[in-house]
Amino acid sequence: MIPYDRLSQIVPADQALACKALSVSLPQIAGISTMTMPSLARAVYAQETTRDLPLISALTTAVPPAVAEYFANTAVGTGPGNSVVVCDILGTAAGYVSTGALANTMSNLANINVANLTVTYSTMANVVDGVYGDPATGPVIIPVGNPYANTYADAEDAFANALIPGAQGQISTAIASYPGATANLNANWDDMAGQLTLEKNLQAQAGIDFANLQPNSTTTMYSFIFNIPSYGRDTQAGGVCQLVESTADYTTFTGQAVIASLREGRNQVALQSVGIATNSSIPADPNPPPPTANLIPSTYTAQQAANVVVV
Repeated sequence: MIPYDRLSQIVPADQALACKALSVSLPQIAGISTMTMPSLARAVYAQETTRDLPLISALTTAVPPAVAEYFANTAVGTGPGNSVVVCDILGTAAGYVSTGALANTMSNLANINVANLTVTYSTMANVVDGVYGDPATGPVIIPVGNPYANTYADAEDAFANALIPGAQGQISTAIASYPGATANLNANWDDMAGQLTLEKNLQAQAGIDFANLQPNSTTTMYSFIFNIPSYGRDTQAGGVCQLVESTADYTTFTGQAVIASLREGRNQVALQSVGIATNSSIPADPNPPPPTANLIPSTYTAQQAANVVVV
């Protein structure tokens, strides 16, 4: 490659500089080293510009700061950079967060003596259900043999002066006796409550109204089926692949077919990465091709391009 100082002695300096700038820029195009000049020419000729789109042409960054800030503050999820992943919106259906949290809850409860609390909550339920008398009008008579045996004016009296103080005392005792296990229990339930709150907020922002979703939509169903392989490539935690695989029924042919299709998508990526092409008997383009739409001009003439060059 001829250095700029030598080239500028052969051709005018401005042309030499333009040629060197072009020679430095072109190698940055992926695949250009194996591209023929006619192929490059056709690709360049087919490119469309931002003609008649002045607001886009005036951009100095790929994404205006105001737009980035809007989306960053509108929907905050658990993905990289607080991005929203699909399980932030629909995760509970796949057991996202709740499966592990409930398993940890059961494990911790197995090591905590909750006998007294069980009696307390059972008594509360009986009071509300009217087992010991009308909860509204009273009296509420908790029988002898129960730790809260007494006669109360009504359910409110029983809760305020016996059941709630009793439960609070037993909870305090459990916390003091099992500090690690109770801290884990609180963390698990906080995680589940946080997931439900996040889903509710994001579903509202996305305009999802489950009560008005159209069931058995053929169009939606086929769209989902054709996109399953591409979903399989989204392997990040909380992504589409995790959601679909978690909700698929492993025991049925259909569920296993869905999972196989997810893996197909990842297989295609692996094959393509080493140059192995996968073929389909379905033509990529319709034959005959559909008519071309009459769109507003998107390229400049040579003179128009010269007019917008900034010297």
